Amino acid sequence: MPLRQTRHGGLVPTPTQRSAHAPATELADGWLQIVDPRDRDPKRDLHPDSPLELVLLDMDGTLTKGSCWEDLHHAFGVSNQTNWERYQHGELDDVEFMRSDIALWRVGKGQDIHLDELLPVLDAIPYLDGAREVVAGLRERGIATCILSGGIDMYVANGLRLTDTHHLQGDGILYVEVRDKASVARQVLHRLGVPKQRTASVGNSAYDVPMFQETGFGVAFNPSDNWVRKHARHVVEAPDMRPVLAHLLASGHMT
Repeated sequence: MPLRQTRHGGLVPTPTQRSAHAPATELADGWLQIVDPRDRDPKRDLHPDSPLELVLLDMDGTLTKGSCWEDLHHAFGVSNQTNWERYQHGELDDVEFMRSDIALWRVGKGQDIHLDELLPVLDAIPYLDGAREVVAGLRERGIATCILSGGIDMYVANGLRLTDTHHLQGDGILYVEVRDKASVARQVLHRLGVPKQRTASVGNSAYDVPMFQETGFGVAFNPSDNWVRKHARHVVEAPDMRPVLAHLLASGHMT
């Protein structure tokens, strides 16, 4: 997945190669990124007469195969299992978690890491089958899409800071706390002026459940456990994401 530099000196992922080469309108000081070569305002693309106006999407494991973060660990020959366990036990917050993982990459590499070493790893991460078709199907019907993680209309995602020479700094840019996608979802809906009942969300892990609860309904795509299944209106377990689209469109008339 491509990365793009913000005006704040940070590096954030972009959902499509096209967006990496297009200027983006920045809302909320760069927090909400708009992916469109025309720099349009996504609020103009929302259709208040349709039952569903906005779908929030998790990225890792929902739109893409595996995790971007984990793929970087593999690329630099390290494991963040200890850091993850410390994070799970509340010993690290999100900022400290990112900083500790980035330090692992630098140790694994044995030197500072340049942007050119990150991009090939992220560009190689494949989308899940049907992901592009689901997003295209929503957009064709005037339903906006937004990735919460970090062919999508908008995204909110954590990033990496770069030096002037495009080497990694030691910390990350926190926009989305892993445990608190709910607050980000609320802010996106408020920023775009979309009522909760005209929204939906798609995810696969327990961290997506709060996002489900902040939207009209949630769709669990290949859920990781029963907790996710319990809190979703629909559950799709399939190698292809396209059945998700049918549930989103049908349930949009029920919200």
